[in-house]
Amino acid sequence: MTAPIDPDTLTDPRDAAAYWFARERSGRMDEADRRRFDDWRRAHPEHEREYRRALGIWNAARLIPPERLRALANEPGKADAPAFSRRRLALGLGTACAAAVAAAIMLPGPGSPSYTQQFSTEHGRRRQVTLPDGSTVDLNSGTSLAVHYYAGRRVIELAAGEAAFAVAHDADRPFYVHAADTVVRVTGTRFGVRRDVGLVRVTVESGSVEVRHGPWWNRDTVRLTAGQTVQANSQGLAPVRRADAGALLAWRQGRVVFRDTPLSQAVAEINRYAPQTIQLSDASVGRERIAGVFSTDDTQPFLDLLPAIAPVRVLRRPDGTPVITRR
Repeated sequence: MTAPIDPDTLTDPRDAAAYWFARERSGRMDEADRRRFDDWRRAHPEHEREYRRALGIWNAARLIPPERLRALANEPGKADAPAFSRRRLALGLGTACAAAVAAAIMLPGPGSPSYTQQFSTEHGRRRQVTLPDGSTVDLNSGTSLAVHYYAGRRVIELAAGEAAFAVAHDADRPFYVHAADTVVRVTGTRFGVRRDVGLVRVTVESGSVEVRHGPWWNRDTVRLTAGQTVQANSQGLAPVRRADAGALLAWRQGRVVFRDTPLSQAVAEINRYAPQTIQLSDASVGRERIAGVFSTDDTQPFLDLLPAIAPVRVLRRPDGTPVITRR
């Protein structure tokens, strides 16, 4: 059985709002709980907005009877009340939210954003944008993201690709990057987030970030400092490791750095920028390893130099597609 939740450990206002929402309607909130709940609502405008959002969805759905909420949010420690379960609360509230999707769309969200914008880059292109608070975002090739600034938080939704962030410090308005099931939280630092199919990578160049992965009732959390990186996939967060952030984020200057890199991996990276998809003749060629620094703006020199640094040659099909074969 999972341990009871301490609401003070729920750093995301939506998580805390879900906890207090269920707790208040469980019928087991005592005076001490009430004071903590009131203090939480007054602590920041964002808390009140998120709580009202949860209340609005509940009013739209009204699918969970009171006895079910009592089962979802029983007070820990009483003989007739099992410990609060993250999974049971999530499933219960999830039922209400799923059934209320149509109605919830019509309800006001967690405060209207003061700024919202979408940015994207085409294949082989990159760009830099400056946000209203002075933060900058570099978008790599084939990247799509949305920006939403609220009174109490700044939110980036990375739909695809890779972006590097230089975040203006604002302790009262944390900066979040959402990429699939991974959330990065900072107040001011420089870091990069890359989203591939089934994989998210976070790399910190300076400062520190908190990386959370998975649903809030079963979430992995790590803290990264300068020169560290972590990857997240369906299995969770991989161990934090040291990394050359400058090399991993060299695409901002139009470069890609390979160090004892399998050719298959190098070609996959170059293909993010190449005008024509480079192919390998067979898997064994891809196991060759290479090193070098190459341009992302002009990928032809990569093909020109490759036979000099690996036992391969580059052929062209009639349609012009480059194919790397063993020499």
